[in-house]
Amino acid sequence: MRIQTEYEKRLIREIRSLPEEALPKVLRLLSLIKEEFMNQAPSMVVPEARVDHQKTRDLLASSRRIWAQDVIEDRSDRI
Repeated sequence: MRIQTEYEKRLIREIRSLPEEALPKVLRLLSLIKEEFMNQAPSMVVPEARVDHQKTRDLLASSRRIWAQDVIEDRSDRI
C-alpha cells in the first residue's frame, strides 16, 4: 500500500508540473492506459498448446548447468 501512495504522490507532482495545455493529452493517455489494463484477459493458458513432457525431460537432462539454480536466480532477481 505504501508503494501505491508513493506512486500517487509522484503522479500528482508530475501532473502539476505540466503546462495547462498538456492536461487534456495526459487525460487521454491515462484513459488509454486504463482501458488497456481493464481489457486484459486474465487467462494464462494458450489454446492449442500441447505440453511435451518427454521433450522437456530431455532438454533438462541435456543441460550442462543446474537448471533449478537458474530458475531460483531468475526469480530472486524479480523479488
